[in-house]
Amino acid sequence: MKLKNIGVGFAVGITGGMLISFLNAPKSGKELQQSLKRGSGDLKMQMDQLKIEGEEIKNSFLKTKHESSEVFSTLGDEVKSMISNFQADINPNIERLQGNIENISNKAETAMSEAKGEDKKEDSDNN
Repeated sequence: MKLKNIGVGFAVGITGGMLISFLNAPKSGKELQQSLKRGSGDLKMQMDQLKIEGEEIKNSFLKTKHESSEVFSTLGDEVKSMISNFQADINPNIERLQGNIENISNKAETAMSEAKGEDKKEDSDNN
């Protein structure tokens, strides 16, 4: 809607400017008619060219939109696949680390209980 208003304003401005310049020009009636015909023909060609270029821009935008949606869809699938592969690769390592942590924790508890047992034994030997 905004582009249409700009186009209408542009056309009215050009038409008004041409009308004023033709009315103030020192030309005969036939020269003025020929000049107006050329001017209107040029204006029509320019408007047709603008219309063609506008359609090309619109088509280019739609093509880019379509291609980018395909790329983002593919990219999303690839990222999901990479995350899934990463999780599959890292899960065995996580399980192994959890097992190692549990073993170390058990050994530490055993060592602590053995150390407490020896402390009690030394206390009773000293008495």
